[in-house]
Amino acid sequence: MTRLPLIISVAVFVVAAILPILLGDGFVYHLGILVGIQAILALSLHLMLRIRQLSLAQAGFMGVGAYTSALLSRDLGLAYPLALLAAIVVPAVIAALVGSIILRIKGVYFVLLTFALGEAIRLIFVEWVVPFGGNNGLTSIPAVALFSVALKSRLSLYLFTLGALGVCLLAAHLLLSREQGRVLHGVAHNELLMQSLGTDVTAYRRMTFVLSAAIAGVAGSIYAHYLGFISPAAFNVTANVGALVLNVVGGASFLLGPVAGAVLLVPLPELFRDAVVYQSLFYGLALLALTLSLPRGLLGLLMRRG
Repeated sequence: MTRLPLIISVAVFVVAAILPILLGDGFVYHLGILVGIQAILALSLHLMLRIRQLSLAQAGFMGVGAYTSALLSRDLGLAYPLALLAAIVVPAVIAALVGSIILRIKGVYFVLLTFALGEAIRLIFVEWVVPFGGNNGLTSIPAVALFSVALKSRLSLYLFTLGALGVCLLAAHLLLSREQGRVLHGVAHNELLMQSLGTDVTAYRRMTFVLSAAIAGVAGSIYAHYLGFISPAAFNVTANVGALVLNVVGGASFLLGPVAGAVLLVPLPELFRDAVVYQSLFYGLALLALTLSLPRGLLGLLMRRG
């Protein structure tokens, strides 16, 4: 970004982050937490879009993180920081194992394979009643607790979610910046050239896939411990499509695009809450209008104005 749009973008996000605190309203905190969770999931997909690969397995990885964290903390009494660490590591390991195979495939076949992977993960949650609870899911998941202090208030969990989002953004920035970022840019735009230079293209794709799965696991862990209940239905293909929409509306070319999309779209259905019958219709029309009016996303419009 040039300096002016960057300053404006950061200022807008800072205001959006502190607005719930200034309002001090519980429902606004709730929306803020949901925005943070969806932004983290959308960020995981954003990394794959940066290498021009559309992964429909991100919701599945989010589910792996959610169930891992929930089971370890609820059934084994593991402290939440360790459960969160496991929620990061387990989907990352799965991505590393399958990535070496499916990342050699590109285009629509890669999309289909990741869709199949995500659905296979979801079906495991459905069919394996022990330990995953089947369609009924898991209940009585403990709240997030740091240093034996449970974050039961929405304000404390909102701040924790903001911190987690910030760490995920930093990790994504470190991957996309400097030498790794230049290589990934080359892999996305001229793979044959990068191969001719001796670059292990599959290794860089796998590294991106692993980090994206780990970030999705973070979203799953926070989601599970915030709601106290999870079921396989939360991790279906619709969640993947929602993450893609957040990237498109926010600006898929920008690291902050997923966050911008989440800030704009996650609270949007609340505008139509009184029109229950037509809520989905109004939301769809609003989404269509935003997509048509923002071809490069919200941050793309900001860049043009800057």
